[in-house]
Amino acid sequence: MAAGDDDATATTDERSLCKTKESGDSSEGVKVDSISSMLDEILQHILSLMPTRSAIRTSVLSKRWRHVWSGTPSLYFHKDDRPDANSINETLARYKAPKMMSFRILLNKVDDLVHMDGWIKFAFSRNVEKLLLYLERDGYKYNIPEFFYVNSSVKQLSINSVYSFKMIPECSVSWKSLKKLSLNRCNLSDESIANILSGCPILGSLMLDFCKELKVLDLSRSPRLRTLAVYNDSSTPGPTKIVAPHIHCLRLRTSPLLCDLVDVLSLTEAKLDISYKSQLDKLNADLLHTMVIEILEKCCRNVEKFTFGESYLKVCSRVFK
Repeated sequence: MAAGDDDATATTDERSLCKTKESGDSSEGVKVDSISSMLDEILQHILSLMPTRSAIRTSVLSKRWRHVWSGTPSLYFHKDDRPDANSINETLARYKAPKMMSFRILLNKVDDLVHMDGWIKFAFSRNVEKLLLYLERDGYKYNIPEFFYVNSSVKQLSINSVYSFKMIPECSVSWKSLKKLSLNRCNLSDESIANILSGCPILGSLMLDFCKELKVLDLSRSPRLRTLAVYNDSSTPGPTKIVAPHIHCLRLRTSPLLCDLVDVLSLTEAKLDISYKSQLDKLNADLLHTMVIEILEKCCRNVEKFTFGESYLKVCSRVFK
């Protein structure tokens, strides 16, 4: 082999070694932490995808990680982590991000409810855009404070409760930025939901999941509302009448006594099902026939995509066989 070839080989080997060192080959004692070398913004986005308590644990990895979690755009307190009020308050005191994209809190301790107002105020002070509250056990005892109904930053709001609690805003609602609203096991009167809808000028999606007391759901004054989902059963009856002239997508799972659909000519997509146990067998076949035919006639005019649940198909098979 010529000398020039030896030099060329050595040069190639040196380049390969340098590349190996840069990529973190521990055999030469050189190791680069490629994750820690990322920008804070990237690390904080990654940490925001996990429960906050898990994110905080990363602070023990190194000095580099000590305060990274405190700038995450989202906070997530999950009941499985068993957070208590003191630990949550301490976390909020150390939180440094001026803007909060998401705040999710899922608790199962009754005593923590007395701190809920303060935690919501904290999220509002950081202009939170996505807010999810999960109230377990004695959550029905929680009274939503008046300030909660006036906010200009929240775009997505979800309230979930194991046991139904009353949601009766006694003030005017003003959720100017709200686009998506999801309410689970909230007792809503017709007046309450009308008040809420009047304060949501750009609301585009509404989900009512096992919400009691509501009789008439009138969406005629919500021109931007395009998606509606209503789920209930015989034990938690929902609206018996829905007025939805602007709705394009409807997901409806009702008790055997199906609700009346009024002015749904804008519908292009519908998913229908019936929630029942033994009640279905007790219903008169003629009544079933009438209810099914009426709903299909109202929905079929412009709907391009129909999806029927198993229970609905069972009813149809009884009606048309």
